Amino acid sequence: MTSSIDAAILPITLTVNGRIGLTLWAPPWEDDEGEEWQGFLGDGAKILLYPGTRELAAFIVSGEENDLSDHPAWGYVMKLTPDQLRPSPEDNYDLDAVYEWAAGEPDPVHVSSLADVVDMVAKIADCCDDGGLRSLVEGTPAFAELVDEENTYQGKEGRKRWNELGDTIASSWERAIGRVESWLSWQGDFSSSDLDSQTIWDRIGAEPLSITVPGGVGESSEDVTYLTVRGYLNHDTGDDVDAAFIGGDDTVAVFTDVADLAQYCRTATEHQLVALEWWSELSEVSDDADFEAGLDAAYDLRKPSAKGADLLRELAVFCNLDLDLSVLDSGKVADLDRDDWRDLVREVASCFTLQD
Repeated sequence: MTSSIDAAILPITLTVNGRIGLTLWAPPWEDDEGEEWQGFLGDGAKILLYPGTRELAAFIVSGEENDLSDHPAWGYVMKLTPDQLRPSPEDNYDLDAVYEWAAGEPDPVHVSSLADVVDMVAKIADCCDDGGLRSLVEGTPAFAELVDEENTYQGKEGRKRWNELGDTIASSWERAIGRVESWLSWQGDFSSSDLDSQTIWDRIGAEPLSITVPGGVGESSEDVTYLTVRGYLNHDTGDDVDAAFIGGDDTVAVFTDVADLAQYCRTATEHQLVALEWWSELSEVSDDADFEAGLDAAYDLRKPSAKGADLLRELAVFCNLDLDLSVLDSGKVADLDRDDWRDLVREVASCFTLQD
């Protein structure tokens, strides 16, 4: 529990019904009398959301009274620049993506992201004193189990509970979004909001990836998730671009630890992506969390999929592998034999160079 001395205020984004808004959240803290509080940037009735850091900063410096004005850290927040009001990757809560995550595999990334969103919705319910919303998320066993850090949804019983969670989301999440939306006040013009593209990776034109391969494909007998970075480079002639990856000639540098990937990106120079105009800016990025792969950049190659086929094709071309890539054409992947798919994954993974 945070004391009044250590109390913090964090910038977060909420994605609701196609809009991304920036606000502030104060995690639970105790005041000098031992009473616990938590809260959001609000006007006494609703949570205030802004389309970008500049708009949020302008409100803060205006000195207008709000629900966090009496917070112990508000004086510090008033001195922050727009860049310092940008949320960290783990402080983005996408309520719209819940359906997609629940429909996917119960991998740690999806489970963690779902749990974080449901937990944040519960915090909104508590702060806004919305009994209906609180009952919907905290009083539903499937949601309560989701936010349990010990829950992994592995094995036959775990898969059953994961499917039950999916059914719960399908039947109730629309109501949850509706109740959350009723507590939000969207301030300003969101038609040109760029909160979803305000990262250094967007400026560079590259992104970290996570690639899960089945056991036995490489040296490990167990499934392994590798981390790497992909970017797109212009052809020498024409306007087309090719996918390129960190690594050496016909090889891809992969990692199992985010910190190691971050260090490589900051210091290594013998790879094709250094040709990207803004790549050198990564040397100044101090937070390893900025090198984590987003959910849309997570590739599961343990079974055939159109998304995985696109990545395999890019990797095969980049590594100059002599493979029959026609089997990866749209419409054929679903019919691809799992053993043939596994052989393709094995061939491509042979180009991975694991970095210590």
